[in-house]
Amino acid sequence: MGVEIERVSMPELKYAMPAYYVLAASEASTNLARYVGMRYGKQDGDLTQGFDEYFTSIRSRYFGEEVKRRVLLGTYTRMAGFRDRYYAKALQVRMLIIDAYRKQFRTHDAVLTPTMPFVSPRFEDISEMSPIETYKADCLTVPPNLAGAPHLSCPCGYDENCMPIGMQFVTDHWREDLLLNMAEDWGKSFDVRRPEVPI
Repeated sequence: MGVEIERVSMPELKYAMPAYYVLAASEASTNLARYVGMRYGKQDGDLTQGFDEYFTSIRSRYFGEEVKRRVLLGTYTRMAGFRDRYYAKALQVRMLIIDAYRKQFRTHDAVLTPTMPFVSPRFEDISEMSPIETYKADCLTVPPNLAGAPHLSCPCGYDENCMPIGMQFVTDHWREDLLLNMAEDWGKSFDVRRPEVPI
């Protein structure tokens, strides 16, 4: 492909996961605040209840466990006594991640990383994973998301069970053209095996 590869170090990326989950939970909490079963959301509760009771019954019934977890975490991190400690600090970390990528893009066209720290699990294995294990699976896709950098995952190999192994191209802001060209060139040189899916 005519590509020069150089190993680089980006130690700042280790802070991306906690910052991302603080920011994502805060945004989820804010954006979902309107879904209380009055103007937005399912409206089938007992209207004789007080506001807090009605609000709680609708959210308890219709929000899934992960949504509830994010709403609670996001509400906590935005509370007056904790906003500077968590939310404002996460925004600072986000800028640190953006600067780390910008530094690399001064001398490199793209950053190439694995997509996940392990081979993609099968559907039956995902249901057995804990929330923490699920969150850890995102540790390599979170940094470019946090930085707002364009990125794309491509298969680059297969394990002994023929499960695909992914690699991720990350380019600078507004360089989607470069990203797509690299992915297209890689696709032409890599033999993709389609999984056998029962119908």
